[in-house]
Amino acid sequence: MNNVVVSMDIGSSKVSVVIAEINKKQFNVIGVGTSECSGVKKGVIVDIDSTVEAIKNAVEMAEQMSNIKIKSTFVNIKGGYCTLIDNKGVIAVSREDKEITEEDVSRVIQAAKVVALPPDKEIIDIIPQQYIVDGYDEIRDPVGMVGVRLEVDAKLVAASTTNVQNIIRTVQKAGLMVDGIILEPLATSTIVLNDDERELGVALVDVGAETMDISVFKRKTLIYSKLIPVGGNHITNDISLLCKITFNDAEKIKRQYGVATASLIKNDDIIKINNIAGKGEKEIHIIDVAEIMEARIQEMLLLIKNELEKNNLLNALGAGIVITGGGLFNIKGIQDYAQSFFDVPIRFGYPNYIGVANPMYSASAGIAMYVLKQKRASSVQIDLKKNVKPKEVEKDEVAVSQETEEVKISWIEKIKEFFADFF
Repeated sequence: MNNVVVSMDIGSSKVSVVIAEINKKQFNVIGVGTSECSGVKKGVIVDIDSTVEAIKNAVEMAEQMSNIKIKSTFVNIKGGYCTLIDNKGVIAVSREDKEITEEDVSRVIQAAKVVALPPDKEIIDIIPQQYIVDGYDEIRDPVGMVGVRLEVDAKLVAASTTNVQNIIRTVQKAGLMVDGIILEPLATSTIVLNDDERELGVALVDVGAETMDISVFKRKTLIYSKLIPVGGNHITNDISLLCKITFNDAEKIKRQYGVATASLIKNDDIIKINNIAGKGEKEIHIIDVAEIMEARIQEMLLLIKNELEKNNLLNALGAGIVITGGGLFNIKGIQDYAQSFFDVPIRFGYPNYIGVANPMYSASAGIAMYVLKQKRASSVQIDLKKNVKPKEVEKDEVAVSQETEEVKISWIEKIKEFFADFF
């Protein structure tokens, strides 16, 4: 089962778990689980117990679908909560014939990780921008080339140690091990964007329930990331407050009747909703809902545009903007309305694979594909329920127990070790 990986997206409104494999170079989803989550606010875990319960429910659903017992998982971290640091690594090529090997690449990556960080930060990933061999730059893969001096220009991904530890602790309390923490924009881009978009320059905007994660890719590398604390739930909350109805009723109205702009409303129909007090019914005009939604959506799109313009990135987007996530995706007319705000192409992206063909799975499915492409699936520990005798299960459990005793390094060290060999 070395080609199987488990990935988990811990979001502000739900936890998604995906079990996937690469079979004959084809990416296949074999298990999916989703559970509502109230323990995360603006991308940060604020209630471990409720998040643990959501993780357990999502894991159980994925296990039942795949008939696989999950032991460990890769988990996401929001790009906006990480800092990108430019750094350089330099080494001398080790072989006598001066042919660059994968070991040399690993060494230069390690050299690039040497940087002074505040005590509350740690490096969770490193993104090579280019390799330089004896002064020749813009090299993507130096393995097999001949040279004396190997350099790498890289971006280090630094995250809050507290945030990282809370993610690991939450997953552990749900009964799972953490195989690695993956920067969400890198994962999502793997399954939502194509190579041409990442080469030409593209902004990936992941709109969730409470946040918008803006990430810019150029020449196939992540060059910018920012988190804005506004998402799809803010639209729902506006409807709830202004129409004086419950949040759940507002969510139902948004999903059934929601439009991006009031100009799409042809007939001002009336929706009847039970009063919050429980007595009688309340009449709500669809045009009022449309105007409320348009105002908030306009603000969200302007926040995206202002962020890109402020950092001189909008004109660098040769491939435009790709919007994913469940926050805006299902709203009628949203793509045309979004296009009116930008002078670059706009499209909505989602994983085009059976079982996860929905923007709500962009992060979880993206993590699975990202890890499988990096050939890290062997670190996932799973047990097959199917065709396994009780004695064999006991034997496997003993083996896992013995292995746990032998490996006497901390979880943080395991994460660091994982990322040391990641690229």
